[in-house]
Amino acid sequence: MDERDPLTDAARRLFGVSYLFPYQRLVVSNILEAADAAGVQIRRLDGEENKETDSTDKEPPYGEGRQIVVLPTGAGKSLCFQLPGLLLQGATLIVYPILSLMADQERRLIERGFAPAVLRGGQTQEERAALWEKLKDPEPRFIITNPETLLIPKTLERLRSLGVVHIVIDEAHCVSEWGESFRPAYLRIGEIISALSAPLVTAFTATASAPVLEKIDAYIFGGQGARQVVGNPDRVNISYSAQGCILRDAAVRDIIRENQRPAIVFCSSRIGAEKLARYLRNELGDKEIRFYHAGLSREEKTAVEKWFLKNPTGILVATCAFGMGVDKADIRTVVHRDCPPSVEAYLQESGRAGRDGSPSKAVLLWGPDDVNSLKRAKTQADQSRLSALLNYAEDTTKCRRRILLDLLNYEGEIAASDGVCCDVCAKTAKKTLREEVITPFFKKYKRCFTPSEAVELLAQDESLGWTDRDVRKAIQSLVQYKKLTQIKNIFWKNKLTVRENKRIPR
Repeated sequence: MDERDPLTDAARRLFGVSYLFPYQRLVVSNILEAADAAGVQIRRLDGEENKETDSTDKEPPYGEGRQIVVLPTGAGKSLCFQLPGLLLQGATLIVYPILSLMADQERRLIERGFAPAVLRGGQTQEERAALWEKLKDPEPRFIITNPETLLIPKTLERLRSLGVVHIVIDEAHCVSEWGESFRPAYLRIGEIISALSAPLVTAFTATASAPVLEKIDAYIFGGQGARQVVGNPDRVNISYSAQGCILRDAAVRDIIRENQRPAIVFCSSRIGAEKLARYLRNELGDKEIRFYHAGLSREEKTAVEKWFLKNPTGILVATCAFGMGVDKADIRTVVHRDCPPSVEAYLQESGRAGRDGSPSKAVLLWGPDDVNSLKRAKTQADQSRLSALLNYAEDTTKCRRRILLDLLNYEGEIAASDGVCCDVCAKTAKKTLREEVITPFFKKYKRCFTPSEAVELLAQDESLGWTDRDVRKAIQSLVQYKKLTQIKNIFWKNKLTVRENKRIPR
């Protein structure tokens, strides 16, 4: 073993990784140093036996064993807990928010030759009994689960008897985004940690603003404070852009046509994901388009995950149920059909693009119906988060990367991006909605055409690239939002004209 660099040697031997990034090294070192302070036995890879230590009543100072780690997507945060997990004598319990992420972590560990145990809801008595029997063997060092499963008293008691030494909370920003709304189990993670008495607890996330970090500290660490390791959240290989539109499905279709694959399109609802996938298959004449959401069966989810991970040209239309579970390095384009609830959620999902470091794109669509989403926000905080993201989308005066970093309270400089930055810096950002490209036609031909007559003419415009149906829906929407109006006067009855100085409402 190379005494000059034992961590890199361990990473090479156990994972075939020849280099640890500085943040990875810092996080792993913090975990192992806190483990040593707590008396947790650490395996050596040089064949020598460790000196036995008694960790029964030994505990590190609170801050040493507790850590919040914020590293951008693609920075290798999984290795930050997998590597210590193989060096610590004891089990590492990894808590995930969604099944797809649990399945993805299980797949990656199995591919590396490990045999993790997975605790989830819906398991039969026989499956659960086999799992507990498996955990009697010290070799399964990783236990994968979710907050709801841990709240079952019998499950918690069995885990306590195993001697869990490290609890990992992955995607910890969900504590703030989901815990106070539809996932109350997240607000009880602190209880779970106390019940298991694990000396080491690490919360990981890819994005977190100061308010979110406060919530993580409050709900996971009881407000007692934790060591923070915050990496640079700037993803220099992603070009960010935003596009105002009313016909969101048509806009997604055009973006997919114009950009590289593989691609992910995020939708806010299950039915929306299914409908959009069917629409894209019909419009693009492409079978390599599927959908994914929490309503699929476990077998269906697994089939879609395997298909997408191996597909070099696939398009996946998904809800947030898939976003955090993706480990596909070559995704070139991420499109948000609907605005996510916060900047953290947006950066988490758009950060699925370009994990291999190659240039990629992230496109956020926005429109007047987002005002309804603001009205439906359950709390003032939810409304404030969504409003901040909509302001980002509509602003065509500032660098988008700078705005996103400011929303995270990151004050560092923006790194050079070799021409990859955003539509504002590239001077391609548009202040108007996409549908408004047809309003010049009605300005030029005021009171000349009815909607059906205009559709027939505009659909022939190859530069527009829209079908009859697209143009018809665009006109209907512009009338609905009072950008166009149909004249009632008998001399120009039903003819269309532009309503000047009418801003589409927010």
